[in-house]
Amino acid sequence: MGLLKALIDFFLRLFGGTSESPALPEASSPRAQANAGSARKPASVAPAPADEDEDDDDASAESATGDLAGFDPASDEDAFFEAILYIESAGMIAPNVTITDQQRLDTERKFGIRDSLHWQSVKDACYQVLIRKHGSFEVVMQRQSNFRQGLTQRLMQQTAATKAANGELAPVEGIGLDQWAAMNAAIAQGVHLDDMLKGAGVDKGRWDRASAEWTARMSRDTTFTISSIYGAAFQNASKGKYAEYAKEANAARAANRDPAMQPPMSMEQYWEILYEQAYSAQGGGNPVEALKRMGFSTVDWCDLSTFMGYHVQRTWAAHIGDYQASMARAEAKVSARHPGVKAQVDVAY
Repeated sequence: MGLLKALIDFFLRLFGGTSESPALPEASSPRAQANAGSARKPASVAPAPADEDEDDDDASAESATGDLAGFDPASDEDAFFEAILYIESAGMIAPNVTITDQQRLDTERKFGIRDSLHWQSVKDACYQVLIRKHGSFEVVMQRQSNFRQGLTQRLMQQTAATKAANGELAPVEGIGLDQWAAMNAAIAQGVHLDDMLKGAGVDKGRWDRASAEWTARMSRDTTFTISSIYGAAFQNASKGKYAEYAKEANAARAANRDPAMQPPMSMEQYWEILYEQAYSAQGGGNPVEALKRMGFSTVDWCDLSTFMGYHVQRTWAAHIGDYQASMARAEAKVSARHPGVKAQVDVAY
């Protein structure tokens, strides 16, 4: 159980929780909005002018939308979203990617931002344009969150390419990272180590040396690139009932797109599973045993959480009201089954 529990913890940390204390998004403070930057909803959105003349000059356009400075959010919202990162972020925003003061200043000059008050005015005006284009502030926040996810993914892919070029992803004892992950997945799914090694044509000594080196590389990797590659390869080798969902989530994340598959259950059902684990743990029970009582193996749960977690990332800001309501209903059901227990949950997505 030690190895299995370690694998469970690894995946739930990687995708948003732990087996000791399953986490949920806070209904009052959605992480999707926090991750989207320090955006605040504009106080009002000007109605679209009727019968706009295509030849209106810049002054007329500005009077209708506010000061956009050097931005054109209606046709290039990504430039605006990226500028928010450079102007408002400080320090590391992705593995090995740090925003410097000089980059902030360069971005402000590029788009004609004079000072912080001017930036806030410009940002509000840009949001107004996007709200009018997409229909709601929540949808704009979701698009901004998705942009940031994509940027982070691209940066991680660049880091992985650098590590590969430097030999940090080279096979150990002839065992590559993907193969090592798949072999560990087989063990987690009940294949005996000796049978797995025999089937792979790997002797115990090679396996031990390869495992030690890959584990060491993973622990030294402060960018978590090796862990991310390992996690995707581990799940791509899964044979659980939610394996295809996990594979689709990993593929969608790599391409920064929405999943092509619909969730296998409602969000309320998923919240209920998470809350059941949290309340069981708080009441002195074992979350893994709680999963078993609900008919889930640990492998199934890791695969399901990978898909549902990514689905929430891609939809949370746009559907925050519905999600908050379904979370409240789910917690009410679970708390009724655990009288006297109070479970704290933290942001997971």
